Amino acid sequence: MGLSLTYGLALNSSLSALVFLACQVENLMVSAERIGQYSDIPSEAPLVVEGSRTPADWPTTGAVEFRNLEVSLSS
Repeated sequence: MGLSLTYGLALNSSLSALVFLACQVENLMVSAERIGQYSDIPSEAPLVVEGSRTPADWPTTGAVEFRNLEVSLSS
């Protein structure tokens, strides 16, 4: 009877360690999959597109006009 209890407890701890290692491997594989996915993402557009730049002297004229400006504070 004692031998079967000893083997049962050893089997339980071995099974627990096996499940832990399987989860650990799964987590590491997900990390590897993410690296593969992130390496396939296309790069962003360049900051400045030479064909559609604004002129160097832009804006040449302009004005700021406020109409019916109302500021209200509530407490």
